[in-house]
Amino acid sequence: MKYEISKSLIKLDELEYIIREINYGELNKTWVNSIENAWIRGAFLDKRGIVWIKYQYLPKLARIKKELVNYYLALIGLPVSDYISGTDFVNLISVVFNATPTFRKRDYIRYSEKLYCFIRDSNKAEVLRARYYENIEDQRKKLKKRRIKKYNITVDELTRKPLNLKTAEFSHIRSVAIYPDLQLEEDNGLIINKETHDIITKNNIQDEEDLVRLCVQKRWETGWFVYYKKIIEKDLENI
Repeated sequence: MKYEISKSLIKLDELEYIIREINYGELNKTWVNSIENAWIRGAFLDKRGIVWIKYQYLPKLARIKKELVNYYLALIGLPVSDYISGTDFVNLISVVFNATPTFRKRDYIRYSEKLYCFIRDSNKAEVLRARYYENIEDQRKKLKKRRIKKYNITVDELTRKPLNLKTAEFSHIRSVAIYPDLQLEEDNGLIINKETHDIITKNNIQDEEDLVRLCVQKRWETGWFVYYKKIIEKDLENI
């Protein structure tokens, strides 16, 4: 998935000592220092534990000339921007690696990738990811109550049967697995009884198109569809 950069990024200063201690084998110390310095100064973590790399450090980290950075970014379908995500960086150096003719240069690319993996898998990144997903889970548990209160819901929004408040569930319209950025949007879901949700799950519904087809088959309510298409576009603009 494509990540959007967070407004607040965290420096990696506290990882510098450990990075300096990583075994670099028989590589040239000067070039190793250049790569390590670029990671320490040019890489950051966001609140989700995702690694971000500053554009200006890509030549040293990917072991390419400055004038070729934009060319390689274009090869992997990326526009020029101030930062790229760690995931995109891995794609970038994979392309560079395959185009690199010498063993020695590939060794430096491997070392740069090794440092990226170290940062990605560091305790600092893991803690940030854990906190983020714990918070997400807490917020998801509140969606049912928020939507019921917002729209004063008393019936299953699909079957129109009386709602069992105790066992009713918030059912995401666009699935969390495919659309994680929408998982906390109360308008990206419907309040339905558990048995209705079980049918949706059994039919592997992933988005509004899947759901509306199921509604037609089951003769459930479909009025939500037009409203959803309008409001979801507004929500997406604000994400």
